Amino acid sequence: MDKVLTHSTKSYIKIFLVGTLVGGICRLADYFPADTLWSFSSIQTLLGFWIITNTIIVLLSASNICAGISSFLYMFGMTLSFYGLQAILEMFIPLFSGGFRFSLFVLFTVLSIPCAIAAFILYYWNKDCVFNSILYALPVGALIAETIAIFIYFQTHHTFLFQLLMDIVGAVVFLLMFWNRVKSRKIYIIALIISSLAFYFIFPW
Repeated sequence: MDKVLTHSTKSYIKIFLVGTLVGGICRLADYFPADTLWSFSSIQTLLGFWIITNTIIVLLSASNICAGISSFLYMFGMTLSFYGLQAILEMFIPLFSGGFRFSLFVLFTVLSIPCAIAAFILYYWNKDCVFNSILYALPVGALIAETIAIFIYFQTHHTFLFQLLMDIVGAVVFLLMFWNRVKSRKIYIIALIISSLAFYFIFPW
């Protein structure tokens, strides 16, 4: 995969703008009716969306520093536009009332930091060592765990179908993509099982 994200100002501006665009789309989608079959209003509320997009950022990055900074700027841009767009639109459309939620903006900006650290660490899966099998397994394991959790929830409440399909597609695509990159497929499988169980039982779904 081509490394389109580089350690340069131009690249960082681009990923920040991508983040603001995605944040704006998620903000608008947030006003779809809640608790529907597809749950378009909750695209960004679950982990899968963040795991998939940040994994793509790591894959497209030219270095670990680039991956970390790009991840942070993407998340920050998304957070800024998500809450900023609401404050702007409420001046014209009553539906978007609520103002700029500063506390939530600060919270998710702070949460962008561990995402950046995770991206920085995950980039080391490019090292030709056996530990890359474990790093490759982490995002896939997390997606598998969330897929199981959402599937169970979907059977009872008949909602979050979009998120369920997104997690399934993301897990399958990354699973197959990383299968040919790992140093040890045996360790990869073991790490997948352990990480899936760990994320499933530790995270408060």
